Amino acid sequence: MTASLEAHNLIILFTFLNVIFLWIHELDASRKGEWRMFGFLSGLKENMQRNFYLFAHIPLLLFTIYYLWTVINFHNFTLWIIWNGLMFIHLLIHLYAKRWKSNVFKSSSSFIFIYLTAITAFINLLLSNYY
Repeated sequence: MTASLEAHNLIILFTFLNVIFLWIHELDASRKGEWRMFGFLSGLKENMQRNFYLFAHIPLLLFTIYYLWTVINFHNFTLWIIWNGLMFIHLLIHLYAKRWKSNVFKSSSSFIFIYLTAITAFINLLLSNYY
């Protein structure tokens, strides 16, 4: 197996792990009521906030499926770079949000998947020469 093919396989592996860790985090976020952290939803009833949060994840899930398809076929390098960069921004937002009273991610178990998402994104970026 050539180094390039091995790197492609690693990119696919770490991309799938990245998406899995992100969606496990999103499941945890849904369970903990992450929508309570969004001030712009605070005027709505709890049930409406939750529904808004859940329905907003439908296009995100569809986009994730498209993203995985592009990575498997190595079609969109720019999207791949942007996605992995956003995973770092996602981590930074959660680290900053630790200061908020409305923060629902207080346990280390919640942060494990946020960190793993950022770590797999970092590994992907290290492999960017092989995309």
